[in-house]
Amino acid sequence: MITPIEIRQQTFKKALRGYDKEEVRAFLQALSQEWEQHLEAHRNLKEELEKVQAQFNTLKEVEDMLHKTLMQAEQSSKDTIENAKEKAELKIREAETTARDLVRQGMDQRSALQAEVEELTRQRDKVITQLQVFLKTQLDRISAIDLIELPPNTAQTPPPTTASSQDNFFDSEINGAENSSFEDIIEEL
Repeated sequence: MITPIEIRQQTFKKALRGYDKEEVRAFLQALSQEWEQHLEAHRNLKEELEKVQAQFNTLKEVEDMLHKTLMQAEQSSKDTIENAKEKAELKIREAETTARDLVRQGMDQRSALQAEVEELTRQRDKVITQLQVFLKTQLDRISAIDLIELPPNTAQTPPPTTASSQDNFFDSEINGAENSSFEDIIEEL
């Protein structure tokens, strides 16, 4: 590459009837100045290109980092969603298991209560049957008492009873003061 200084210092051989030296020097000087301006512009453009290239590289690195960050965020988001789905499915399975256990316990309790109700019903029926038998026996005994002939009463006929005399009668019965024959009957029962 020719420099502006080389253009200025360029010399030519002298020839007969050659070019005008001053005119050639003026042309070379103008050419040298213009060439110097072009080289300066070229240097400026090269520096500008290097700055732009550095900015481009920086922006490219930022873009790559942003792309990586975006990909990581996307993957993290997918992982988070997947984890949330897995946790939700686990919670659902646990809830279903708990619900099945509760239903099973409820059914077991229901069966136990039904068995208990059935047992209580059998016991009630047994007690009722025993009471019926007992009461029938007692009624039969009472009927038998009605059939027994009482010895003739030689004592005077008691006066008609009033409510207060009946109470006295029952009080005396409770205390065991009168009618031992009635007590004998009750003992037989």
